[in-house]
Amino acid sequence: MNKQGKTVLLVFPSQFSMGRIDKLIANIKDALRSKDVGLRVIAIEKECLVFELDDVIEGAAITVEMFGIDKVAIAKKVSTARFEEILAEVVRIGKLKILPKEKFFVKVQISNNAKVDYKPRDLEFASTGELTAALQSSLPPSLSLSSRKSSTFSSSASSLTSSARPAKNELDADRLIEIFIGKKSVYVCIEIDAALGGLPFACQEEKVLCTIHNALSAISCMAVLKCGFFPEIIILYTDDENLRQNLKTFGLLVNRMNTKNYSVRLAKVEEIQKQQQQQHQQQRESSHKTILQEIVATQILTHMRGKGVVVPLSTAIHPLWLIELTFKKIFSSNKIPWMPLLLPTQGIYDIARELGMEEHKLRLMSDQSCMIDGLLTFTKQDYAKCRKSIDIMTESALKNMKTISFEIGPNYLHDILDSV
Repeated sequence: MNKQGKTVLLVFPSQFSMGRIDKLIANIKDALRSKDVGLRVIAIEKECLVFELDDVIEGAAITVEMFGIDKVAIAKKVSTARFEEILAEVVRIGKLKILPKEKFFVKVQISNNAKVDYKPRDLEFASTGELTAALQSSLPPSLSLSSRKSSTFSSSASSLTSSARPAKNELDADRLIEIFIGKKSVYVCIEIDAALGGLPFACQEEKVLCTIHNALSAISCMAVLKCGFFPEIIILYTDDENLRQNLKTFGLLVNRMNTKNYSVRLAKVEEIQKQQQQQHQQQRESSHKTILQEIVATQILTHMRGKGVVVPLSTAIHPLWLIELTFKKIFSSNKIPWMPLLLPTQGIYDIARELGMEEHKLRLMSDQSCMIDGLLTFTKQDYAKCRKSIDIMTESALKNMKTISFEIGPNYLHDILDSV
């Protein structure tokens, strides 16, 4: 009789992390330690890392929010790669996991280092057949009674529609049972979740300056986090409500950093003078304020200590002359510009979704008929008229800038607001 295996955590590194596994393991250990999750054993398979933990569920919740990881899975460890043993574990897990009327799919991945005499398709086919039969035989009594009262044909049809059934493919499935056969053991996944991908946190060992003042700036900051940089963040705000909103956005980022303590800078940016605002219609005024906000943010960064500067400009949203001007300004201050959103890709939307910023994203990027058109109509002449105001706003922000150090946790918002 098969002895029930251990429940383990599988961490599948991203392709970008394969050359930085030591850094990824160190980050995971630090994150588990910070949450008091006991680590017993780490095993390294070619395609994944296997963790035996005191609390596997908490471990999965921690690692799924970490950079450098494609996906995490809670799995049952099967000590042998014998075909029959794996089938038995798949059936046992499937009966617990798959609900009536759901479509399921069994997916098998065999490591290049595994020594087995069967192919993935062999195990997928056999597991699907065994699981289908097991699920049909475990229908509730009420369904069985109903079936007995009907004709033989209708009884068979009722059984098939009431029980779970195989899906045509992975995309068609309601439930996925994934089996990973490694060199050391076999793992049958109970739950699988996509992680953040990218590179391990701070693996570049390089700090970069960035601001948070709107949705695009937060998405840019998330992008450099995924590229392995350590962001030194400056939160810009115009009033108390704007500060609170930007701090909440900041929290979406800082909670994903693999560090216990953090220092953030806050700077209030004065509103543009009213007489200049009145020169434009309301729509143009809003979009032009957005452009000026980006210019002021960049100018603030060029006055800060640090080599790298992150700017959230995109050729799909901002005028090309502004992007060129920003490049020149940053280079002239002996800094390196990083523009992760420069060339528009689906990645902008993916990062916004990861941050839970769909509403901000839609408001900022999908309402192209007014906002983006307004941004593109901002000319060099408009910029020249506002240069004095931009310099005044930049100088004022630098003078009132504060640095606040705090411990990352659920009370960070109150800790920062109390310090302002």
